[in-house]
Amino acid sequence: MIPGDTYTIGSPESPTHTRHTVTVTDFAIQRTEVTVGEFIQFLNQRPPDPAYTSEQIYFHQGRCHARVDSQLPVAYVSYADAVAYADWRSDRGRDLYRLPTATEWEIAASAGQPGRPFPWGWAPAKGRAQFDAEGPKTVGDFAPNPLGLHDMAGNVAEWTQAKNEDDDTAPVMGGSWAERDPDLLRVFHRLQFPRAYRDADVGFRLVRTGIHGP
Repeated sequence: MIPGDTYTIGSPESPTHTRHTVTVTDFAIQRTEVTVGEFIQFLNQRPPDPAYTSEQIYFHQGRCHARVDSQLPVAYVSYADAVAYADWRSDRGRDLYRLPTATEWEIAASAGQPGRPFPWGWAPAKGRAQFDAEGPKTVGDFAPNPLGLHDMAGNVAEWTQAKNEDDDTAPVMGGSWAERDPDLLRVFHRLQFPRAYRDADVGFRLVRTGIHGP
């Protein structure tokens, strides 16, 4: 659980996301990115499209199956796919799930420490994140940040909440295996992607924020 508090985020290095303070309420964030195996469970129980397929997942005899290691982070998911998965996770039990806001994601990635450029601190990215590579690695292969969160830099970039529901784009955080420049893995680096984007370099993780019922 990441406690609600006032945090400093952003960086003087960023022309569009300069250092400032924000206040958030308590939230918990998944330790790893959602995996291929976890997403297949969703597809087989409440598919957004009965014939969903990707480079990671194929459809055969009424069910989805993995083409790749089921512990790889799921990719080829649109913003709507990620939101649908969060709704399904919420419906399965008492916990409420959603995509993190970009602010929550940055606080979690930096472990709440202002000025921290990477999830692990200030050391070079080589050997600490999956980037400048041919593809992602299975989740959790690299050491976590001080909050126990894996792959907050590299592996797959991660969808976060669109600022407004009618926006055509949403922030994507963390950089991916495809980045050649390690500066693109910095915790404050934000890109806006079309919400319909669905490719090998973007996945997601969820935030848990509440409990159903009284």
